[in-house]
Amino acid sequence: MVLERPAPGSHDRSTPSGTLEESSAAIFEAMLAARDAEQRGDAGRGTLDAFYRTLMDGTLLLPVPPDHGEEAKAALASAVNDHDEVEVSVMLAVDAGGNPTSVCFASVAALSAWAPRGTASLPLPARIAIANMAAAGVPSIMDPAGPIPYRFETDELTALASGLLPGTGEPLAPATERRSIRLRLAGREGLVLEAPLRDALRATEVEAAWLVESETDGRRRLMLGLLGDDGASATVDVPDGTEVVWLEEPLLASVRAVAKPFYRKGRR
Repeated sequence: MVLERPAPGSHDRSTPSGTLEESSAAIFEAMLAARDAEQRGDAGRGTLDAFYRTLMDGTLLLPVPPDHGEEAKAALASAVNDHDEVEVSVMLAVDAGGNPTSVCFASVAALSAWAPRGTASLPLPARIAIANMAAAGVPSIMDPAGPIPYRFETDELTALASGLLPGTGEPLAPATERRSIRLRLAGREGLVLEAPLRDALRATEVEAAWLVESETDGRRRLMLGLLGDDGASATVDVPDGTEVVWLEEPLLASVRAVAKPFYRKGRR
């Protein structure tokens, strides 16, 4: 069994929802599909709902006033945590009818095509950007200079900020199912695996490893927990049914509370 450490989390201080390029491409494709479906007169909301969901999983650029640089930096740092609510100053523009509107952008190219010289921008997870635009109480236009301008009405922004599909009241994403895991010390089955696993892990970038017994929904099985930096990988030979996981919080803390690592890099 070959295991590779997952890529870093989707939020970092430079591009809060993965790379901005990936987000821009995904949003553009979803917008294009929704526009084409509308032009063809296709019935149903499938492509529109897909656009909303893709948008809310992505990153948006908010232009910010030139004198709000420090506020923008602080907001971006706070936005790294998905559960933080962040308030930033929303730059308002005027639409064709002379009415105030906020603006946002799905790509750097779209921002550059519209933005006045010297305009600063703040890349934020879309849910945070949408929440701020909804709080402004005015419509918003995404990519006003193209490639595909999209106008969000205030009721759309309010629904999206509340985690709902506009016009339906349905949740953007299905409710997540929570499960509890009970951990206990591994028995003899785990003890006999420690020596061969220790030998196999010495040639890897794994920093530490634990063997514990996990119980979920009344089912018990052996769990091998590995700790390593991003990009670490390991090849291990374990019995069928063994759960092998890269440990992150809060599971890491739970495993540490139950057992000591049988392997640490650099120790014999």
